[in-house]
Amino acid sequence: MRSLGRTVLAQKLFWDSEQQVLWLDARKVLPKVGVLALPSWDRMMLSAEPIPAYPPGLDILHWSVHSDLRFWLQQIPSWVVESCRLFPSHQLTLLHYAGRYPQMLELLDHSPMLAWQLVKAPLTEAQRVALFMGKRTEMVAQLGWPGKVETVKFLRNLRLRAVNADLLQQVEVCLLDEKRLDALQTLPRINSMALSLAARFPELIGRRLHQTLARLPCRPMQCQAMIALLEDVYRLAEAIGDQDVTQKIGECRYLVEVEQLYQAWLHDLCAPFEAPGLVLTEQPRQLSTEAEWRALAVMQNQAWWLDYGLANVELWAWMFEQQVVGALIQKQDGRKLMRLRQENNQLASVSLQTQVELWLIGLTE
Repeated sequence: MRSLGRTVLAQKLFWDSEQQVLWLDARKVLPKVGVLALPSWDRMMLSAEPIPAYPPGLDILHWSVHSDLRFWLQQIPSWVVESCRLFPSHQLTLLHYAGRYPQMLELLDHSPMLAWQLVKAPLTEAQRVALFMGKRTEMVAQLGWPGKVETVKFLRNLRLRAVNADLLQQVEVCLLDEKRLDALQTLPRINSMALSLAARFPELIGRRLHQTLARLPCRPMQCQAMIALLEDVYRLAEAIGDQDVTQKIGECRYLVEVEQLYQAWLHDLCAPFEAPGLVLTEQPRQLSTEAEWRALAVMQNQAWWLDYGLANVELWAWMFEQQVVGALIQKQDGRKLMRLRQENNQLASVSLQTQVELWLIGLTE
């Protein structure tokens, strides 16, 4: 739900202490929703009425907390709120099921992802209750995943701080690939970095680096930086013909050691290059010669020249906030961004990404 809609709706919450109901007047913003009654935690637990069909996108647990919302939230165990807040949709449905059924509360505690998938599935309340009574393997099979003990263990070992579309796709990749799923059984916990690595680089599952990453706290941007670094290392290893790259990466203890491996290879390859002679301004400039591509590689620690000569590929460079920027563009059916780096081979900041998106629109037109 867009932030503007959240802001307006958050002002339309009214806590009825006598009825123990949080009223949401969404008639102006979401006419189809109208006026929604959100029972208190105690009423969720004690009421025998059917659980309402809450709007899936009503992510009320992500809204800014003011007095009326606080009265409603303070009755709910904080760990339950945090667990439901992990997910981008079906928050109210998940919360109500956790309040109504002890089995769902236990499932939310042990395997939040499985609990969320259960309330997302097109099932009736009676069907979900029936699944509570059976084996977990039967539950995951009903949801379209392999009905195996390994599936249940994988979902139980997931430790994600937030769930987005990328992480959901990675979960599906690991669940539906038997080799990945079996290899992941050795990890006691699977955070977003361990999940991202397993989905993108299955040959590294279970190695020293993977074991270390699984124990570290992480955030989504760190996952993106990790994937970009590993892609760079494999691309460079292919260029120099190193057949032991997976072994060398896997033996690293931390990503900083992978970075050192990449920089050492890059330094050796860039040593014969002439000193950079690029003059860049804030106006994007297309680099036309291989010497310019190599010069930018030295300036940014990114092996741009490996893509020189590919069909329908352009390399642009400019200055942004006193940093050198390089953008690899595919010019086919419009222009598509393939790779974007700031200085020291860093991923783009949010402000740079915004600038590049607008620039690409203008470039295409």
